[in-house]
Amino acid sequence: MFMQHLFNYLNLLNWLKGTVRKKEKMSIKQGNYMLALIIDIILGYYVLEILLEDRKQIGVILLGILEKLVNSMYTLLKWLMGAPAGLKLNNAFNKMLGNYFSYHVELWWLFLDVSSERLDFILYIYQYIGYFGLTFQAAIISDMLCITTFHSYCIYVYAARLFNIQMSGLTALLRLFVGRKYNPLRNCIDSCEYTNQELFVGTVAFTILLLLLPTTLMYYIVFTMFRVLSLLVQYILARLIHFTHSLPLYVITLWLTHSPKLAGDVFIEEQESNDRSHLILRIKLFNKPLKELVKCFLPPIEIPKNVEWTSIVSNVFTGKQII
Repeated sequence: MFMQHLFNYLNLLNWLKGTVRKKEKMSIKQGNYMLALIIDIILGYYVLEILLEDRKQIGVILLGILEKLVNSMYTLLKWLMGAPAGLKLNNAFNKMLGNYFSYHVELWWLFLDVSSERLDFILYIYQYIGYFGLTFQAAIISDMLCITTFHSYCIYVYAARLFNIQMSGLTALLRLFVGRKYNPLRNCIDSCEYTNQELFVGTVAFTILLLLLPTTLMYYIVFTMFRVLSLLVQYILARLIHFTHSLPLYVITLWLTHSPKLAGDVFIEEQESNDRSHLILRIKLFNKPLKELVKCFLPPIEIPKNVEWTSIVSNVFTGKQII
C-alpha cells in the first residue's frame, strides 16, 4: 500500500507541475488538489503531534497490543481444540490442526519479539514519513496491519486449502454414487459405470471426509472471519486515502461564493424601456449543481477497487482463497 500510494502521489505531483507550466495559471482541478494536499499535511502533522509525544511509550503500547493479539490467538486455538460451542469434533484431527496452527503462531511471535528491537527505529522513520500527510500514515498503518496479522492469514490459507480439498472430494464422491464423473477434457459431467470395489473405496473415502469436515469447517469459519475483517480495514484505509486527496474544498468554496468560474447556464431577458432606440438586456448566471461540479473537477486520482462481495461470498462457500 505504501509503495502504491507513493507512486500515485508522485504521478499527481507531476500532473500538477505539468498543467501549471502549460496553462501558467491555476485551474479548478489544480486548486482542488492543492487545497486537499494542504489539508492532508495539516491533518498528518496534528495526528503525529498527538501520537508521538513519547516515542518509547508508543513502542511499549504497540508491543503490548501485539502480545495481547498473540495471547488471544493462543486462547482461540485452545478453545477450538476443545469442544467449541458444544460441538463434538474429531479429537485426533482437531489436536493435530491445533498444534500445527499453534506452532505457526509461536514462530510469528518469535519474529515479532526479535523485530521489536527495531521498533524505535521504525517509529523514527514513521515520524518523518508521516509529516508528508495523513494519507502516508494510512498507507503505513495498512502495511503494518498486513505484517501483524500475517500469522492469521497463514492459518486461513491452510484451512481454506484443506476445506477446498475436502469439498472437492465430497462433490466428486457424490457423483460416484449416482454413476457420474467430471470430464475435464469436455468440461462437463458424463455418465460412468463403477465396479463394486470402486464403490466400496468411494464409500469409505466419503465417510472419512464427511466426518472430518466439521473439524475443518470450524477452523475455516473462524479464520475466514479474520481474513474478511482484515480486508475490510485495508479497504477503509484505501478509501480514506482516496477521499482525502479528492476533497472538493476549492469547488465548494467557489460554489458557496457564487463565483463566475462555476457559471453554468446563462439567462438573458429583455428589459422594458421607454427609450426604444436602446436594447436593455438582463443577464443572470446560474451555478451548476454541486454534485456535478465535484465530478467534473475531480483530479486524476486512482480510485481504489471496489470489494466484490459476491465473489468473496462465492469463494467463502467453495473454499477458494480470498486475495
